[in-house]
Amino acid sequence: GGISFVLNNLIKRSLNSVDSKGDPMDYLLLVMVVGTVLLGILFAALFFFMDSGTWTSSLFFHMMTAVMGFGVLLPWLHYLTWKNPLLWLIGFLFQNHTRMWLLLYWCLLASVACGVVFYQNAKRSSECKKHRVSTITRKYFHFIVVATYVPGLILDQQLLFVASVLCMAVFIFLEYVRYFRIRPLGQMMRHLLALFLDERDSGPLILTHIYLLLGMSLSIWLFPRRCSPKGSLSGAGALVPYCGVL
Repeated sequence: GGISFVLNNLIKRSLNSVDSKGDPMDYLLLVMVVGTVLLGILFAALFFFMDSGTWTSSLFFHMMTAVMGFGVLLPWLHYLTWKNPLLWLIGFLFQNHTRMWLLLYWCLLASVACGVVFYQNAKRSSECKKHRVSTITRKYFHFIVVATYVPGLILDQQLLFVASVLCMAVFIFLEYVRYFRIRPLGQMMRHLLALFLDERDSGPLILTHIYLLLGMSLSIWLFPRRCSPKGSLSGAGALVPYCGVL
């Protein structure tokens, strides 16, 4: 039902955008959702009949991802907005010094998160194969996410909107890589992330980090116009983008 709703909205916007220029922020989330869903369906069907862990399958995976991204999604976004998506994104990200400092700060936090993963795996002893990190350790990532979102909400909600959409696309793509054991990173990611699994990730998919990002981002995704300066509201309405953090 949710996928059908997104597809219907994207088709309607596509038909309505023929004679008018659209804002890429209005379409970025929808295009990301459609692209990741289509990739998931494609690879699930394909790897049902073939081994996904071989170099041949991995090469095909990366080629199809590139074709979907550069041959379908980017031209589609260009059609919807009449703007080159890559040039728009570069100009958007480096529009002012505040955005550049925020991007550097977020890269630092991402490095810290990766450092926690590698450090915890380095601590795992060979005698304790079933060792799992504590709940307190997993809360480090919650703190990092909050530390990521609060400055973005205060300083530049538009940048946070775009960054969160792109981050969700990366998370889903990496989960495809891990789940299908796509070389060269799939098996390594399985090994590194196995340490952080708990009862919520008892199935074949690891979705905790995706749920966390979704919960933090949903308020700004549902009301993207309120992220823009012209769409800002006063009073209680100004707290809407902060719902994920609060």
